[in-house]
Amino acid sequence: MYQIVTELTGVPRTLLLPLRGRADEQSNPHPLFQDPLAVEWLKLAGWDQELEKLYSISAKASSIAVAIRTYQHDQIASRHITNHSHPIVVELGAGLSSRFHRIGKNAYRWFELDLPVVTELRSKLDTQTEQHQFISASVMDFDWMSNLPNVEPENILFIAEGLLPYFEVNEVQQLLSMMCSRFPGATLDVEVLGNYVKMFSKMFSQIGAPLKWFVKNEQDLSAMELQVVNAWPLYKLHQERWPWQWQLLLKFFTQFPYFRNAYLIVETKL
Repeated sequence: MYQIVTELTGVPRTLLLPLRGRADEQSNPHPLFQDPLAVEWLKLAGWDQELEKLYSISAKASSIAVAIRTYQHDQIASRHITNHSHPIVVELGAGLSSRFHRIGKNAYRWFELDLPVVTELRSKLDTQTEQHQFISASVMDFDWMSNLPNVEPENILFIAEGLLPYFEVNEVQQLLSMMCSRFPGATLDVEVLGNYVKMFSKMFSQIGAPLKWFVKNEQDLSAMELQVVNAWPLYKLHQERWPWQWQLLLKFFTQFPYFRNAYLIVETKL
């Protein structure tokens, strides 16, 4: 097994954080999901030692949080595929997501969209097919929207997992407005960060990936043309996965909006 040499800088560097979290989850005696590709891809892509400080601040918390958010997005995507005749899934800022290989085999089409440097890396690890395709572009280069099949928009699920907080609020609004215009009735599964997370933004700035967009709660998305269908505070999901001391803290602190809204997974309609 040879290691792939790829120089990642800025936001693309962060793709290694969830990849490692998913790989670490596989050592759990009862993992939330099976993801042997995450283990293989991490070995091939290699770990960025400059990310070690960020990841190891609380490696256990990092891996648990990644596992929970990954599993929640898997559930949303699985329901979408089951409930639509020609289900299409588009992962925006896909990084090295292996979700297609876990739950996407019954999708009509599945697209992984990311910057050229990321798509180049994925192409060394993964294989395109007619069903599973890569789109090499910035999400803010709206030409990518023309690459999607011509189906009724309700068949389309967009997943923005850990992507939008890296953009300014005006950029997020521009993207969402364009998506609402092009795909009215489609589903957008999105992660948003609350003001509590601002205290960690300096650490992301130090690796060239500053966090820029924060929300008060999911109603901020309603003000951006989206219809909120469901919202899940990350720290209320699968609390049994945390050490018992943390469970007590989470049950207490998630009663307060400031902490409850720290990390939200929100299912919306365009």
